[in-house]
Amino acid sequence: MSAPAGVISGVVRDAAGDPVAGARVAFTDGPRPLPDIAALTDGEGHFSLAAPAEGTYTLACRTDDGTASAAVHITGRGLRPAGAVVELRLG
Repeated sequence: MSAPAGVISGVVRDAAGDPVAGARVAFTDGPRPLPDIAALTDGEGHFSLAAPAEGTYTLACRTDDGTASAAVHITGRGLRPAGAVVELRLG
């Protein structure tokens, strides 16, 4: 198995700006077909997902408090995997 092209990390917040624990964040689209890749947020709303290839990914989160999504572009240039940080605000 090859190393990921990058890591997408971030935080999920509710409409008031408070972190959301236990929220499922998943890839809904990417540069190639993806298996069901998802992460649960920790107690402070943080998550991390490995992006398997360079390209643009769409992340989505849906909870009882609302939904949020974001597009993130990963380029694997350099010696280390690329990274991106995103905030998903439920509304």
